Amino acid sequence: MSGRNAFGTVTSTETVAHDLQVAQTRERKRQWEKSHPARRYLISVEVRDEVVALAETLMENVDPLACVLFDYAEACHQRGTLKFQPRLNPNGRKHTLSWEEADTEPTQLPTRKTVRKRNTDTVSRSLKGRSAAYRLGDERHGELKTIAEAYNLRLADILTAFFLHSLKAYQDGKLKIRREPAVMKLQVKGWSE
Repeated sequence: MSGRNAFGTVTSTETVAHDLQVAQTRERKRQWEKSHPARRYLISVEVRDEVVALAETLMENVDPLACVLFDYAEACHQRGTLKFQPRLNPNGRKHTLSWEEADTEPTQLPTRKTVRKRNTDTVSRSLKGRSAAYRLGDERHGELKTIAEAYNLRLADILTAFFLHSLKAYQDGKLKIRREPAVMKLQVKGWSE
């Protein structure tokens, strides 16, 4: 960048804008996002909102807070203070259907009146707004899968239980979340002689 003489005469075509460097456009490769994918978990809206509210209170992003809550609950699970007691889901499948050949009398199929009414609750039955994406990382996601398979539960059920356990511990004063300074390496960007 050439220097200007502040006391020199300025011609009418020469402005300060001529001395400014134009920003170079760079193509964003989004390598970090590719290497740290967000995974969607079907958790309840209330739990998702509690995690977001705590993140806003701490003035922190949701993903690092979700990782801290997960790590605390996993440590409690490994210590044995957080135990899961799976039970049958009343809305789950109760039986399967199979067939066999038989020589019986014909059966009359029941008739059903079809009343066509508009479905007004299509939005409430959709998954829109009921799932949340967290960047927990591959290691935490693997641990989540291992625990879920051990109890034969969904990933979202385990994650919901982990979040609820950690949030309750935070409210009870058993969990303290603190910021730790991150050490960053400096590198030479450019130099002048």
